[in-house]
Amino acid sequence: MFLIFALITLLGAVAMFRSRNLIVAGLCLVLCFLGVAGLFLLLANPVAAALQIIVYSGAIVVLVLFVIMLLNSHEEEPAEHPRRIQRWLGALAAAGLGAGACKAVLSSPALARLGQEGPVKVMDLHQVGVSLFQQHVVAFEAAGLLLLAAMVAAVALVKKEL
Repeated sequence: MFLIFALITLLGAVAMFRSRNLIVAGLCLVLCFLGVAGLFLLLANPVAAALQIIVYSGAIVVLVLFVIMLLNSHEEEPAEHPRRIQRWLGALAAAGLGAGACKAVLSSPALARLGQEGPVKVMDLHQVGVSLFQQHVVAFEAAGLLLLAAMVAAVALVKKEL
């Protein structure tokens, strides 16, 4: 199952990277987020999987697609000439950063301690709700008001005559 979800995540990310159409890229981003949610399920963390689907696949991607459709009133102009040196330097920089990240992960002390610790405590939805509405209620309400203001502003931008 891990390989299936990892392939879904990687294929979604590669398809998003390679797509020239922004709407298709946004839908590939949803596929990538769903694969990550499946990986969270395999880690026995259904709360993170549900939040991944609700927050990222639902809200963020809808917001991104809305902004793309709202602001994409003209097509981009093609580049005058291909810049091959930038393409090769970018690929070389990405490979170097990827190798450095792999080296940092493989040499980290947290990776060595991974198998030595006991079972991980799983947080359920009840504990998330209690924490959210007792300790973080002000931040929760502020985020709700900010999202409401963003929705009103988006409607005001799209609708010319109110």
